Amino acid sequence: MKILVTGSTGFLGKRLCNLLANQGHQVRALTRRVEQSSEFNHPNIIPVIGNLSRPESLEKATLGVDQVYHLAALASDWAPDRRAFYQVNFEGTLLLLDAARKNGVKRTVVTSTMGTIGPPDPENVTPVDEEHIRLVDFFTDYEVSKCLLEERIGHRVRRGEDIVVVNPTRIFGPGVYDRKNGLVILMDHYLYRPFAVAPGTKDVIGNYVYVDDVAKGHIQAMEKGRTGEKYILGGHNFSFSQFFEMLEEVTGKKGRVLRIPFGAIKLMAAWGGLRAMLFKKSPMVTHSYLRKIRYDWPVSSLKAELELGYQISPMYEALKETLKWLQASKKS
Repeated sequence: MKILVTGSTGFLGKRLCNLLANQGHQVRALTRRVEQSSEFNHPNIIPVIGNLSRPESLEKATLGVDQVYHLAALASDWAPDRRAFYQVNFEGTLLLLDAARKNGVKRTVVTSTMGTIGPPDPENVTPVDEEHIRLVDFFTDYEVSKCLLEERIGHRVRRGEDIVVVNPTRIFGPGVYDRKNGLVILMDHYLYRPFAVAPGTKDVIGNYVYVDDVAKGHIQAMEKGRTGEKYILGGHNFSFSQFFEMLEEVTGKKGRVLRIPFGAIKLMAAWGGLRAMLFKKSPMVTHSYLRKIRYDWPVSSLKAELELGYQISPMYEALKETLKWLQASKKS
């Protein structure tokens, strides 16, 4: 197949491109800048320059393509101009879908977020699924932009377009060391630095998924997903305390954890918000992040498991592979 992947230079996008290329597909990796083209060295991956704000580049990228995986997004708690979330995540995606329809693309898988489904009702904390009715307000413009996109995709499906949506939870694994791969930073600080920092004095539950599981889940959604449906691609539900216990079991090493009370985080968020307003600098902590981390987010991926054959890697194996990469990256 000839396949287009947007967001190809991202944490998840690179894994997906290589997985598809290793299966023998011809992959067009959409990149925004020429210098990003050097990030791919697989003979089946061909970088193409394009941007979600330039319809002509999207029409060129989708010409002759059988399938599209749309991973590109502005995924953040903050942007200098909040309108950017809607321009990229909503309007940009619709431009891509227009180009795909015009060029006869058979099917598109769109990557959304668990943030559109939201946490369970605090009065009834049970794992949520795709049928969950959200009772908690949205936390970020990113979530809202993706929710609006999912609604518009529903309209387009009813008009005859073949689109499937996937909703990953919090992704971790080998590959990058940044805030979007937060568990890796926690691992590093817990095992190799004086201490790891965990928010709040009360443990809350999150859902964390291994990056390779999500990449495979995208391909399974393309192959087996029902048109117009969305599928949660999640992993394991656990708290920070449970996570540190698992690290101890895997490594035999006990680290130290510094718990920062929510009151202190609130002060950090206030200072960060002022700094962002004055200097247009990304804050370390936002008010939206503070609100979000107060909630338990247990998740069920049963629908994806039953309909797609989605599989969740054992947590200990995922941690071992991630730690192997982290140790190698520290030596290099």
